[in-house]
Amino acid sequence: MTTPTPAPIAHIRVIAATGHAQALIADITAHARTVLGENATYRIHTRPARRTGHLRAYLTVTRKEDPDADRHA
Repeated sequence: MTTPTPAPIAHIRVIAATGHAQALIADITAHARTVLGENATYRIHTRPARRTGHLRAYLTVTRKEDPDADRHA
């Protein structure tokens, strides 16, 4: 049986000119790491935006799974 994907604790979308979107999502990720800590998984996805020269950048943060969770229960 597969384990369901954990729900995100944060999901952020940035749409801007490509260089700006990349810089913003990098800054937001760095700040999220200071707030939420290293006990989380940070994933960044990018997609083209509708406007030429723009980018959609997504940051999704989820809690890391505890590999020993079954033993703690």
